[in-house]
Amino acid sequence: MLDPQIPVQNLYFLLCYAWDRLEQGGLVDVSKISSTELVDLFATVLVKGLDHLKRRGFERGYSPQEEELRGIRGRINMLPTHRRFLLEHGRAACSFDELTTDTLPNQIIKATLRALATDPTIDSENRSNVLRVARELNGVQDIVVTTHSFRRVQLSGNNRFYRFLLNVCELIHGSWLASEEHGLYRFRHFLRDEKRMAYVFQYFVFNFLRIERNDLDVFRENIQWEAQSSVDPQLAMLPQMQTDISVLSGDRKIVIDTKYYRETVSEWYDRPKIHSAHLYQLVSYLLNIKEKGIKVEGILLYPTVERSLKLSYLIFGIPVKIQTLDLSRPWKDIYDDLLQLPN
Repeated sequence: MLDPQIPVQNLYFLLCYAWDRLEQGGLVDVSKISSTELVDLFATVLVKGLDHLKRRGFERGYSPQEEELRGIRGRINMLPTHRRFLLEHGRAACSFDELTTDTLPNQIIKATLRALATDPTIDSENRSNVLRVARELNGVQDIVVTTHSFRRVQLSGNNRFYRFLLNVCELIHGSWLASEEHGLYRFRHFLRDEKRMAYVFQYFVFNFLRIERNDLDVFRENIQWEAQSSVDPQLAMLPQMQTDISVLSGDRKIVIDTKYYRETVSEWYDRPKIHSAHLYQLVSYLLNIKEKGIKVEGILLYPTVERSLKLSYLIFGIPVKIQTLDLSRPWKDIYDDLLQLPN
């Protein structure tokens, strides 16, 4: 398994970059978290986030209401008004929109807070704070959160901080192990989920370079096969080649392929070897890039697991590096290493 001992502060920065929410994540200071439990990290983020939202005001939305009222508000529903002889009593059945904090984003955040409080590993002070801010969402109904709940959320462009908090909630809900017998939730260590962390690691590196190295052009691209076929002239049966990260710097194009894998190297007759499939994939990308005046290079990047690597080769005359990024080091060291990655 991958070593899950990434400091929680480092993981927080990884997620902020991966979600492209660095500015919003900076509003929450996680530098003083003493716990090493992920549940405490996310509890702290949601508590501090809700405290920030309370100062500026929780999101409000319009909710359709139907009531019998003395007087008129909104639109009169004629059929029930006449059927109940309401006008004779100075009343009317009305439909109107009411501004309320009982919105889907607030419902999701409240439900997440309540479930976090049931995790048996959460710090007692964090549990108290989680329950405190959940109570402050008074008037917000309790709901059962599903994956579909997040797909239904609609936020305006100026609600990016809400989007950040909902990213946190979605990660939490995807990482819970629920105990139906006791109605409790236990947070599963999603760092061991290779598929999920591969996505986080890839977009962390991508957005880091895009944000911090504005001297570079950072993008993803589809590479066309240098191939012909009389039976498949459109090359439709060939697999798509899409880079994780392409970096253009002057006349250099650097293709970075990120891998979040349980073992950095494989074993061949008790000798360590680079994973052949990973290297073949990167080399295929490099060999099929044909751009006039562009020098192509490749980097295969892993998080450090059982060993650190910094290897350089010339393969078909193309510079290729295989190296690791140690996510357990102080954040400043990780930051400096990534700044130097495409150099």
